[in-house]
Amino acid sequence: MVAAYSGTHFGNPSSSHALGQQSAKAIREARVFFAEVFDVSPEQVVFTGSGTEADNLAISGVAFGPFGGKPQRVLVSSLEHPAVKKSATALSTFGIDAQTLPVTENGEIIPEEFLNLITRETSLISIHQVNNVVGSAYPVTELARTAKSRAPAVLFHTDAVQAFGKLPAPTGNSGVDLVSISSHKIEGPKGVGALILLNSQLTRSGQLGLRPLIWGGDQENGLRSGTQNAGLIAGFHVAARRSLNKMKEFISHTESLRSRLRSQLTTYGLLAPTPSRSLIRWNSPPGSVPYIVNLSIPGLSAGPFSRLLEERGCIVATGSACGSHSDDADPVLAALGLPADIQRAAIRISFSDMHSVADIDLLARTIEDSIAHMERLQGRKLRLRSRDGSESRK
Repeated sequence: MVAAYSGTHFGNPSSSHALGQQSAKAIREARVFFAEVFDVSPEQVVFTGSGTEADNLAISGVAFGPFGGKPQRVLVSSLEHPAVKKSATALSTFGIDAQTLPVTENGEIIPEEFLNLITRETSLISIHQVNNVVGSAYPVTELARTAKSRAPAVLFHTDAVQAFGKLPAPTGNSGVDLVSISSHKIEGPKGVGALILLNSQLTRSGQLGLRPLIWGGDQENGLRSGTQNAGLIAGFHVAARRSLNKMKEFISHTESLRSRLRSQLTTYGLLAPTPSRSLIRWNSPPGSVPYIVNLSIPGLSAGPFSRLLEERGCIVATGSACGSHSDDADPVLAALGLPADIQRAAIRISFSDMHSVADIDLLARTIEDSIAHMERLQGRKLRLRSRDGSESRK
């Protein structure tokens, strides 16, 4: 698909000639598809270069667009992806009050804190639908409606990159105003995402008007200039259609995989109902999505341990891929109140419908073998540090 639009159908989609119109048709069809999914008009679908760009456009576009020049407060949860948190923090340079919403140790938004931080000056609230590190899920439609009962003019954005194609998405009548999505999280091509303007007033021709980040030839209804990549957008279209068609099966399958992993780790004596007697800490809170699991093996560094797993055929992540180059403690796990040693020992496991029960059995066995290998190298048994700082030996 991508290769076809880089070779045979290579025309610029903004051109009026036949080659250009072939590319334009693919983009138009994709735009109509996403518009139908989100129950909006096609001009409310803005294709971007990534989910990160969509997040940046949502936050800066609101701050410098409909609310530009006015006293503002922007609220984001403490667990947000850096694309949201850093965008919000950057606004403080321009005199905008960027506030972080605290969460409980299970990652839940604290209702009293949420309402107390919403003022008449609050212009935007951004809370993701699914966290990318531990998989916690949020009732963004309910949160949006609660926020607007307090401040009717507030706009609500959700980063749905980890949710789209796997969970039902907010639509045009949900109370959510902007939704960020990305292709590569649903097995589509990298380098393409979209910002869905559920609030029609945010289109450039509307009363409010989102302010673009990229100016130029007025592509994407003037909200994201630059020649579109028809191949990437067409690939995103195909991946989204496929993911949405198998959404229920995906959740059911990944739930069975997560259950199998817990069962196998328990069988191997690595996971126990009582945290103080468990060698592995299960960091993903209750109610998390089944396709993201975060674990820590206290006493082991996540980097060397993940490489040992990879050598044995199991690839896991050490936190978000966007921050995997950093050795610092994970800010999401820190916001959940986990000690620094637990954060540094954390690995993230992602499941898909391409994984089988046999893959999970291999993973559990490999975790057990790798822990035993590290214990032999260190010449000691591993200990688990509990929240109160005490230690217990397995």
